[in-house]
Amino acid sequence: MTTPLPDELVHALEHSRAKVLCHDVVMDAIDLSLALDRHVLIYGIEGLFLLETDDASWRLPPSRAVWVSAGTHVKATTIKQVRCTSLFFRHDFASPLAPGLRVFAVSPVVREMIKHARKWILEGVEEGEHVDRFFLTLLDLCREQTREGTELALPKAQSPELKEVLRYTQAQLSEPIRLEDAARQGAMSPRNLMRRLNSEIHMTWGQYLQQARMLGAMERLARECRSPRPPSRSATRASRRSARLFGSSRT
Repeated sequence: MTTPLPDELVHALEHSRAKVLCHDVVMDAIDLSLALDRHVLIYGIEGLFLLETDDASWRLPPSRAVWVSAGTHVKATTIKQVRCTSLFFRHDFASPLAPGLRVFAVSPVVREMIKHARKWILEGVEEGEHVDRFFLTLLDLCREQTREGTELALPKAQSPELKEVLRYTQAQLSEPIRLEDAARQGAMSPRNLMRRLNSEIHMTWGQYLQQARMLGAMERLARECRSPRPPSRSATRASRRSARLFGSSRT
């Protein structure tokens, strides 16, 4: 079932010619797949976004931002109620910060600039050189931060054999698992698996496993925060369990 974007936002995206649109989103759930003809900068405030492209899957927790270049097809779902501020840039106004999709940390300066932009909700910002300079400066600062990289993504395999290996690895995150077990799922030797992983997803199997466990712990924490259990207890339990498992992977 698809949970659409708010009607007023869809209308603005379809009809407005403003260089930048700003919109605050508060929704219980999002489950959609789409590509927009505008660049999008989303700042997470509450909840956890799960984002997926053809190349990788990403997580957007609170206090991080994601850049999505115009025309990039993204599948987006959420855990728990989400709240975010989204900025939509006309592609002829701003050049892409990065190809496709990129999650990145947000500096205090960028965070305050996004808060300032929230006063321009939906109708689009007033025209003027000072407004253009404001948003272009914001994008320049974000561009610097996207170069620092992120550890909130999992690459996708393209070959059937590696897809099966990574599917098996994902299914065993809560259990001890060996490189030999994973290689067997793809009908290859451990040495061949390591070579194929390095060529196709540019990670070792141990790096992929550790990254998947970290993101899995993040998702469990987001789900458990729905319950009456204090978040600190949930965080402690998730981090302790993940710490034990992180040490059991082999590269």
